[in-house]
Amino acid sequence: MPRFHFDIHEDSRLITDEDGQNFADVEGARKEAMLTGASIAREAFVAGSAGHVVVDVREDEHAPCLKISIRLEVEKISG
Repeated sequence: MPRFHFDIHEDSRLITDEDGQNFADVEGARKEAMLTGASIAREAFVAGSAGHVVVDVREDEHAPCLKISIRLEVEKISG
């Protein structure tokens, strides 16, 4: 079973996933990356610690095979 790693970027901060998780295929890893990214983004956005979260998914030591990108844009409208 392939092992996938989820490296997290919060703006310019990088958190490398050294351990990884086993998934049957890249589709399982994609679903986990979306859940992980959404959870991290929610916390970072509410705390104001980041406005952009990226999850790079890589299989073992290979280059990333997926990238999940979540960006917060807030526009104040004067009126």
